[in-house]
This record gives sequence, C-alpha cells and structure tokens, in this order.
Amino acid sequence: MKKLAYLLILTALILSLAGCGSPAQTTQSESAAPESQEQEVAAEPAAEEAAPAEEVEAVEEIPCDFDEQTCEFLKGKDFTGQTLVVGVWGGVIEEIYRDLVIPEIEKRGGQVELLLGGTGDRTAKIYAEKGNPTMDVAYLNMYEAAKGVEDGVLEAPSNAVPAYDDLYPAAQVGGYGMSFMGLGIAYNPDYFDAPPDWADFWDPEVKGKVATATFPGGDSEGLLAVAGYMNGSDENDPDAMFSKLAEITPFAMIYTSLDELFMMMDKGDVVIAPVISGYAWTYIDKGMNIAFSWPKDPGTIQMMDTLTIVEGTKNQEMAYAWAQLSLSPKVQQAFAEQIYFGPTNSKVTLEGDAAERCVYGQEKVDSLLRLSTYMIDNRDSLTERYNREILSQ
Repeated sequence: MKKLAYLLILTALILSLAGCGSPAQTTQSESAAPESQEQEVAAEPAAEEAAPAEEVEAVEEIPCDFDEQTCEFLKGKDFTGQTLVVGVWGGVIEEIYRDLVIPEIEKRGGQVELLLGGTGDRTAKIYAEKGNPTMDVAYLNMYEAAKGVEDGVLEAPSNAVPAYDDLYPAAQVGGYGMSFMGLGIAYNPDYFDAPPDWADFWDPEVKGKVATATFPGGDSEGLLAVAGYMNGSDENDPDAMFSKLAEITPFAMIYTSLDELFMMMDKGDVVIAPVISGYAWTYIDKGMNIAFSWPKDPGTIQMMDTLTIVEGTKNQEMAYAWAQLSLSPKVQQAFAEQIYFGPTNSKVTLEGDAAERCVYGQEKVDSLLRLSTYMIDNRDSLTERYNREILSQ
C-alpha cells in the first residue's frame, strides 16, 4: 500500500510540472508578437518619410544675363496673371524696351502693355485717375515728374529699386532719371561759320528761318526760358521771356515731327532750331546736312527722361522690377549707343561716339543748366499767353 501511495504522489507531481511548461511557452510566444508588430509599425513611418523626397522637383532657375544686382533682385519673382501698363514714347525707345526689358518680365509670367504717346497725354491721365490708376509706370520729363511727386500722384524714388543708389544725384530727384540729354541747337552748317550759341537765334541773318516745337513741350519751353536770359532775366519772368521771344517771330515752322524739321533744315528752309541732343545726333548719322551745338550762354539746358511709378499702382513689385531692368547698365548702354541718350547710372562706361555725344559723366551733367519748375507750375497760363502773343504773329 505504501508503495502504491508513493507512485500516486509521484505521478501527480510529474503531471503538475508538465502542465506548468505549456503556459510558459505561450507567454513567451505572446510577448514576441508585439515586438514583431512594433518593428512593422516603425517601418511604416520610414516609408512615408521617404515618399515626399521622391516627389520634390528641382525649381528651374530663370537665366539672367544682366548685372549681378539686377539678377539678384529678379530672383524668385513671379508675375503670373499680372499686366504692367507702361506709358512711354515710341520709335527706337519702344524697340529697346521690347528687345531688352519686356522679355525679362514675360519670362517671369507677366505681361506688359505699352501706351505710346507724349508726356502731355500721360500727365493728364495720371491726374485724372488719381487714387485709382490704370497706368503703373509713366515716362515724363524731369519737370513734370518732380511736379507729380509733389502733388502726390507719383511715388517718390527710393532704393526699393536697388539701382537707385547707383544713379547720379541729379537723377535721384522727382523720379528715377532714365536718360540725360541736353537741349541745344540743331543747325544747317552752310549758314554758320562756327557752332552757334543761343544769341544767334536773334541774328537778323536767320530771321524767318527759325523753327521751334509745339508749346508746351521741352524744346519750346526751353527756347522761351532762353529768351528770358537773353533779356537779362531768367525763366521765372514771363514778361521778359515773351517780349524777347516775340522778336524772332514769325517762325518758319512749328514742328510736330523731327522728320519734318530735319527735312526742312537739310534743304535750308530752316537753319536753326532748339533740339534735344540725342535726337540731333541720330539724324546726323543718317547723313543729313545738319549739325549740333552745345550752347554755352546761358548754357545747354538739362533734359532728362524720367521713369516714374504711379502712386497707388496695383502692380508695385512688377513696377520695381521694370525700373530695375530699365536702369541697369545693360539697358542704359543700349540707349547711349543707339540713340545717344546719356546714362544716369554711374556704373555705365561708354567709349567712342557714345562717350563724346552723350551727356556722360558727373562733369558733363554738372555743366548743364537746370531750370526751375516755373514752366510746369504755370503751364496753363503760359500756354494761353504763348498762343496769344507768339503764335498769332
């Protein structure tokens, strides 16, 4: 009996130990499962993180063959869906902008609309649309531009356009000076032994062969100002100006076209006229029998085409880009070499005919006679008096 009892107890212990082994194995298996799942879960974010790297595309940089300053300013610019409206002159001026400036705007998604015409139309439009302009950039003469800034219809210039800091001081006033020129004398060389000065307009030998441009305008206003100096006063004295100018009337012609003027001068029907330097040199290059004089007394009158940004433009950044391109050495040099418009950017270097014929360099700029804004400030009353006392002769 005792042996049987021992056998029963031993059997029970063996069965008990066998039963304990199975749960241990199950626990180990269960504990291993989460580790495997964690590895799978950890692998999924890694795959998700790798996916965006495959989707990123390199942004293609737009080629730029302008100076470093201009290229840096244009970097990253996107004008998609925007149209810049620019009021400017036609002819070669328009061609240069279409060749050099407009393509750079278009490369960046923008469009440009040119409004061609004279400064009188542009000025009237700017004032009529004050506060809600449809024109973004306007080219005016230096006196109109200064008046527009003063009246709050044009933005004051600033280094928001980086090239502003490179302009000669005279080109930083009343807008962004685009091109320097001088109002001097175009003449037929067969009638003069030496380059004429302003006093020669009053020489009896040329009576009836003097021409001037329509009034108001830079050329005709300049001659009126000179008349004031010839009468012992200046451009702020209307009585002195009108009485002296009347002495050389009637004019042989009042020109609206330089083609018309220089055809008459080439023939000798007109022998002397006030003309902006760059225009005169362009016609001289065509082989016409004309010459140009830089008058000394009281001086060659400073003229400057001025780029202005209209106050309230809805395309300000695009307007700044246009200004930067226009004032860049590349574009300024094109104007100087093609139509002898002097550079306002001090970084430009000229040689040959361009250097000789342009208003180029600080010394030449400083030598010019800068008029007051009297003509612009009193344009309406002066125009009425001009029509009555000069054109009626």
